[in-house]
Amino acid sequence: MGCRFSIATIKHLLDVATEFKNDDIRTKKLGLTEDKLAFYDLLSANEKIINQAGSILDLVHKVVALVKKNLQLDWTKKEDARSAIRLAVKKELKGKVPFSELDNLLKEVQE
Repeated sequence: MGCRFSIATIKHLLDVATEFKNDDIRTKKLGLTEDKLAFYDLLSANEKIINQAGSILDLVHKVVALVKKNLQLDWTKKEDARSAIRLAVKKELKGKVPFSELDNLLKEVQE
């Protein structure tokens, strides 16, 4: 029994490879790491609700720095780490994102 791939499967794999290549290009162009690119995409998608003087890139660097600062390697305290990250990000986004949109954005950041 040989390995069979359908045309749809092959097309999907090619699409995924193209997406990875495009992400690599965007990462280099924006001067971001892969983890920062995810935040950049999230905040850019919500750019219309963000009220700040600086660029989205500046906010991305601040949010990622806060997340990394609050990460704990002790997975037994996973909920504590999640709460600390949520609080740190909320403090950074407070005043830059309307209060009504803040919880939704925080949920996306945690994901």
